Amino acid sequence: MARVKRRQYKLVFQDENMAGVEITVRSLTSGQLIDLQKAQEEGLHEQLTSMLAEKLVGWNVEDEDGTAIPPTLDGIRSMDIDFNNTVIKAWTNAVIGVKAPLPQPSNDGQPSVEASIPMETLSESLAS
Repeated sequence: MARVKRRQYKLVFQDENMAGVEITVRSLTSGQLIDLQKAQEEGLHEQLTSMLAEKLVGWNVEDEDGTAIPPTLDGIRSMDIDFNNTVIKAWTNAVIGVKAPLPQPSNDGQPSVEASIPMETLSESLAS
């Protein structure tokens, strides 16, 4: 038997409101991901914060006074809803593998083979 180690994701944010925030969360099972996405669609904030608290490994979050906020359910519940929604969205995207947009300009690849086949209009005698 082979033991499977659960992945952890380090969430780093570029948004100016989240600058410097680093959060480590554990992965989700397929069933938990489905439950998470369903809870997001239905706006079930209590379920979302509970799921995040269960998988939260650690973070470097402080309040306005510089007091560390514990990476617990109470800590999560003390945060603004926008903060929690941003974290949950980043976590979901990390788990399902959504990558950042490609840098521009992006190489659009090679032309298809069909585009390189010469095409001619058939003469009237061959078209009928």
